[in-house]
Amino acid sequence: MASFVLQRSKTYVMPIVLLVVTWVLIASTTPSFKGQSSVFSVLEGFPLLGLVALGLAVTIIAGELDLSVGSMAAVAGVVAVKCGGTGLFGALAIATAVGVALGAMQGFLIARLAINSLVLTVGTLILLRGVAYLASGNKPSQLEDFTVSDPLLNRYGIFSISSIIAIVIFVLLGAFLAYTRYGREIYAIGGGRDEARAAGVPRLRPLVLTFALSGGCAALAGALASLKGGSAAPQNYDDVLLAGCAAALVGGVSLYGGRGTVLHVGLGVAILSAVAAGLAARGSDESLTQLVTGALLIVVVAIEYTAARLGQRSRLRQAAAERTAVGQPSRA
Repeated sequence: MASFVLQRSKTYVMPIVLLVVTWVLIASTTPSFKGQSSVFSVLEGFPLLGLVALGLAVTIIAGELDLSVGSMAAVAGVVAVKCGGTGLFGALAIATAVGVALGAMQGFLIARLAINSLVLTVGTLILLRGVAYLASGNKPSQLEDFTVSDPLLNRYGIFSISSIIAIVIFVLLGAFLAYTRYGREIYAIGGGRDEARAAGVPRLRPLVLTFALSGGCAALAGALASLKGGSAAPQNYDDVLLAGCAAALVGGVSLYGGRGTVLHVGLGVAILSAVAAGLAARGSDESLTQLVTGALLIVVVAIEYTAARLGQRSRLRQAAAERTAVGQPSRA
């Protein structure tokens, strides 16, 4: 048991060290990045970047990838703004339900047609963007009652309503993945599709759940951001896909599927949010944030690739040594 816990905790070492180093560097070079304001700024990255990264991480864990999250967020933003008359939580619930339904439909088609998720979701990325333009009438949609968004503008110490909602979703989804049968099925199909099938794990249910969760997270993210801003434009959120993937991978979610947790995603989001908040406090251009994010992602991917190769070589050497030992005559 102790060795299992130690093995699991090792996967958090790199993102934690990276977060600490990033935070210290930014805090030491940016006088305004200190105290509650810095923590608040980082947590404000969770409602949009965090939720998108969380949904994407679930698809990566399942051995798939949802390319449609940006368009899904745009559609949900338009839906949430147009449903503003139902109140804040009513608009959020309707927009999220739309995302869950569309995501589940994608998962169903991927499973039934046995096609690669990249092929289908690149199509739905374009399709849903068109839906966003049609639903908005090719122009930004405005809230009719701006008091609906007022609660999202309030600050409660280091939290806002948006960040609290995002953190709650992180906790609930983390518990779902770790402690339910359906969550374990998602890990199983990502760790090895053929092995999972041989063990009796169905293909349809985990894929439908995976893409429903991804669509729901992206939709909630788009709805929160649009309601907070009081408007939704159909061209919004076209850059959240790459940022969300970067956050998941920087945090430690494995590119090879079957490995990664909600905590990994949270660490990755915190790292990228700290970078964005720190550079924004310095007045740096957004392109610099993208440059730093890309550099971090390349470093993390290179480290994971190197570690995987070294681990494979170590296992091969150990297996060869065991075969040699078995073949040696006894010295009785």
